[in-house]
Amino acid sequence: MPRMVSQTAEYALKAVLFLTNAGGGPAVAQDISEATGVPKGYLHKILRRLGKAGILGSQRGVGGGYVLLKPPSQISVLQVFRATAGTMKPQSWGDNGLDPVHKLIEKAARRVDEVFESTTVQDLVESRS
Repeated sequence: MPRMVSQTAEYALKAVLFLTNAGGGPAVAQDISEATGVPKGYLHKILRRLGKAGILGSQRGVGGGYVLLKPPSQISVLQVFRATAGTMKPQSWGDNGLDPVHKLIEKAARRVDEVFESTTVQDLVESRS
């Protein structure tokens, strides 16, 4: 089965879930890395992207670390995924006889996005309980 979510997006969601389970933070990158299995150097890149997207903030100093900027109930899975994806442009398929297949793929992608948009980080935490 093809992978629907990139490794980076999965790592980002793991980091956000860790912070959610830690009461929103603060947590240092080392602790997040150890708990999630995300390599620390790569995690820093992901945390910066989540910060630029307004999902995370950071606190400096003793007792500092990364924190959620919004309650988990206000962070959708799609927001986390989009924070790691960068700018995405719709693909132009052209007319090569596969138009019905491409329309089906686009329809499926829209439905997947709807599920990710309607699912919050809090929903994921609650579903684990």
